[in-house]
Amino acid sequence: MTAPPARPKRTPPHKPARTDAVTGLPGEMTVEALAERTGVSVRNIRAYQTAGLIAPPRLHGRTGLYDAEHQGKLELIRDLRKQGFKLDAIKGMLDDTPAGAWTEYALINSLFSTTFFTVEKPQRKALSEMAAHWAQPATQAQKDRLSENGLYRRLAADEVEMLSPSLERIGIQLAELDVPLDTVLDLQDELIRHSRAIAQVYVRQLFLAMVRTLAEHRVKQQSPAGHATNPSVDPALAESIKGLFERLRPLAIGSVTAAFPVILQQEFDRAVQEALKRPS
Repeated sequence: MTAPPARPKRTPPHKPARTDAVTGLPGEMTVEALAERTGVSVRNIRAYQTAGLIAPPRLHGRTGLYDAEHQGKLELIRDLRKQGFKLDAIKGMLDDTPAGAWTEYALINSLFSTTFFTVEKPQRKALSEMAAHWAQPATQAQKDRLSENGLYRRLAADEVEMLSPSLERIGIQLAELDVPLDTVLDLQDELIRHSRAIAQVYVRQLFLAMVRTLAEHRVKQQSPAGHATNPSVDPALAESIKGLFERLRPLAIGSVTAAFPVILQQEFDRAVQEALKRPS
């Protein structure tokens, strides 16, 4: 029996290789490339654009192209978000910052680790053990408040990193005085809210001032045509900024420590006087 002749193999139609290359100005990139460089999702980039945090891209046909200005600004937003700043606070900071200063802004931010202003070494603790010093076990809502107020960093399902172990020790002493856990949590929330407001003032007044210094320095490096002759920031200037921040750090922390006892005494005296004026 003769085998049937083999059928000739069909050659699939040729498909041109897909390319995402877009012709634009040097240094420009698509939103996907920008997301890859900064680690910010495309969705968040577009959300920040809608919120007015970053400028719209330059359109090349139907494709939006972003440049180094967008990248520097986006890196700053990313880092400030990691530090706990909300979008409205970030927008206020960006509105007060000179145009073209985002690269310097991100540079200053990168000079300091996330523990630059921290005076304590964080400690790990099981979430199930938090609030164990009160007579009644903590409810899930109370545990959530403890773990979501910004003083703890979630590491695992039942593990957090306490960023201020001293505050927990203060909480334990309050528990020994039979202060209810909800009262301690209310006090802690108020402490965080007011401390964050003070910190934002320091950041805006000092951080933005340093950005302006770097921006002015870069302007002096620009040629008459407006192109930077040396796009990198002077390392000596960056080190001087870091040295200044190292000197300002204890001053900023110490100012709060120095002012609070005076204000506490004033509020106590005021409360006592008001109580004495009330009819018995």
